[in-house]
Amino acid sequence: MSRIVLSGGRELDAGTPAGRALADCSSVAVVTMAAAFRRPDALMSRIGAWAGEMAVDYSVVSAVRRSDALDPEVSAPIADCDGVLVLDGSPAHFVSAVKATALLEAIVGAHGRGSDIVWSGAAAAAVCASMVDDRGSALTVGLGLHDGIVVAAGWEGWPRDRRLRLWRMVPESVLFMALESGAAVCSTAGPEVLASSSSPGDWTVLGGAVEARRGGTAVTLENWQPATP
Repeated sequence: MSRIVLSGGRELDAGTPAGRALADCSSVAVVTMAAAFRRPDALMSRIGAWAGEMAVDYSVVSAVRRSDALDPEVSAPIADCDGVLVLDGSPAHFVSAVKATALLEAIVGAHGRGSDIVWSGAAAAAVCASMVDDRGSALTVGLGLHDGIVVAAGWEGWPRDRRLRLWRMVPESVLFMALESGAAVCSTAGPEVLASSSSPGDWTVLGGAVEARRGGTAVTLENWQPATP
């Protein structure tokens, strides 16, 4: 049963629910696109340390610009992994670089084949049709994989005025999920369901602090319960 996981960041910290989300995978493809402007040597070191602590084999999909995302050879390692970790970083860069590319098709295709996918931080915001722009807490156009939800990551760092402004912008029909760093929610619903669903019942909390609202009213997400073998 494949899962879609949305996390609030700290995805390379194995002590967080986000960092442990792929613990059951034997091999993980780590997509660096959103983190393209971070120091590459330090980032590679963090990825290696995380994979070592998690005891998983990993391949780095070293995509930093749109030309990389368009090249099928760059995203080829995704086909050989049963988990994909899409790193946090810049949402605007991520959307402009991966929209309508071989890289995005490879990630979506991996989920269809049964792989677990973790979209972290900026990437979690970007997969929604309406993306939270962390530079001004406004809504802009995302990748459109999920039309019924809006995700805000790193929620603990948002000032109250920015929170209130964002709450007013989110349509009442949409499920809004605010994830603190390290928190994660997941769904086992198929892509055809998640494409437009705003049902809180489609999402469960892996751990960490999560705030969910729909129509201006707080809603409760259930805690994740693994399927009984």
